[in-house]
Amino acid sequence: MTAQPHESGYRRTPEEIRASLRDDRSPRAIRAALPVEDLDAFDRQYREALQKAGDELDLTPLHECVETWWRHAVLKAEPTEYDRMIDRAEEIRRRADLGEPTSGVPWDETFETRLRSSAQKGR
Repeated sequence: MTAQPHESGYRRTPEEIRASLRDDRSPRAIRAALPVEDLDAFDRQYREALQKAGDELDLTPLHECVETWWRHAVLKAEPTEYDRMIDRAEEIRRRADLGEPTSGVPWDETFETRLRSSAQKGR
């Protein structure tokens, strides 16, 4: 896959990226909207999903991969906002792990959810 912006060195604005993704959810458009550091992971996961879909004669893995990466591209359209969101999520997770209150959701519900998740993962 070689989808690239039309002009070398030109970085589209977050609004342009989001608008392009509203109009086109194709793998090519998603890849063109992703930051360079995500391209290898996208390529690998897309090819794996494509292979799995072919092997199983079921397009679900491919649709899930494309949807996941579409959301990722939309979120990463604004790198600073994306970094803030990740930092906030990590802080909420840290507080939930310690049993501290997290904003918006009662701490006991958050803590219970984290315990269930950990138990299901075998941790």
